[in-house]
Amino acid sequence: MFLYRLLNFLLIPLTLTYVCWKAVRHKQLRYLKQRLGIGLGGIPKNAVWMHCASVGEVNTALPLLYELHHRLPQQHFIITTNTPTGAEIVLKQQKHYLHHAYLPFDWMLSVTLFVSTLKPRVLYVLETELWPNLFSICHSRKVPIAIINGRLSPKTTSTYQWVRKVLGQLLLLTDHIYARSEDDQAAFIKLGANRHTVSLVGNLKYSPPSMHAINKPDTTRDFVVAASTHDDEELQIITCWQKLKRSELLVIAPRHPARRDDILTQLHSLTDSISVRSRNDAITESTKVYLLDTVGELNNWFADARLVIMGGSFIPHGGHNLLEPAHFGKAVIFGPSMENFYEEARLMLQKHAAVKVSSIDKLCEQLQHFLSNPEALASLENNVREATAGFSHIVDDYADIICAMLDKDKND
Repeated sequence: MFLYRLLNFLLIPLTLTYVCWKAVRHKQLRYLKQRLGIGLGGIPKNAVWMHCASVGEVNTALPLLYELHHRLPQQHFIITTNTPTGAEIVLKQQKHYLHHAYLPFDWMLSVTLFVSTLKPRVLYVLETELWPNLFSICHSRKVPIAIINGRLSPKTTSTYQWVRKVLGQLLLLTDHIYARSEDDQAAFIKLGANRHTVSLVGNLKYSPPSMHAINKPDTTRDFVVAASTHDDEELQIITCWQKLKRSELLVIAPRHPARRDDILTQLHSLTDSISVRSRNDAITESTKVYLLDTVGELNNWFADARLVIMGGSFIPHGGHNLLEPAHFGKAVIFGPSMENFYEEARLMLQKHAAVKVSSIDKLCEQLQHFLSNPEALASLENNVREATAGFSHIVDDYADIICAMLDKDKND
């Protein structure tokens, strides 16, 4: 812990420079203040605190938060994120019981200010955000800590010994760890968690999204969605798409919408028939590509897509959650890099409910095959529905656990 805090102290100038740059870039003074543990006016005290690193974790948490509100209508929730895109997802929900704040940097003073100001009832950390000062300060101030949908990547469990030692110490500060799989349960125990505090519950990412907020896209055209793409993937995918000469619209939804101008610069050399969501461009019969450069609208497009291409998998990034479109019964094609979602990919491949390709050329072949063969596409979609059936209980299971924990906290 001493070494971590020393490194943290030495990196303060660099961290401050970064946070100032990001605050200016996103035009958010709130980002700067809250990362420093201040500027928390309007956020209720004694709320339930749930930390979600970014967009993916927020989307995973929302169905659970809706269920918790249904059971505990008077309870308020603070959702912290590290990123402005994650914040945007929370704020777009426009729910009076959901409040957003940025997670303070893991400095003793910032975390202390945050915790002492808001006095949360409990801290739930989604997946793997293990911050030493955050955990130690919450523990010292008797704020219960629980990890939900807990997972540990092979990279984490095989890192430097001193890092593993610090992580093991943190796990001993948690009141409970609710793991998403047997492998993750074993990994937490091996890293140093008390085996009596680690339970297997299931993967929240398997649970379906809330359907009440789905709004149909304003187009009558058939379309294919390239979801959560990263730098260079847009160029690869549209090059492939043009070779196919398909009549469907290609919808590109970049993981980071702020890359819009860079994407447009790349794609204009290939086509000038691009409409952009943030400019409110209309989709016409001549539109070849629609750039969905907004946050919080992707599910609307998943719901009506003919097929989905999962970004982050055609470059060495590790992929994204293919279960998000799968819950809408959509066939998903992904590339060779899915290390961050290995378990989800393995499940879908075992059920013949997704297609893995080794290259962009193979992607072209599979797109042409399924889009030209309605029976093959329908068969794949049927496998998708069968593979994702029966996961709704996971949200209920986590809600039961959290409600019991909050009830115990109230009675103590």
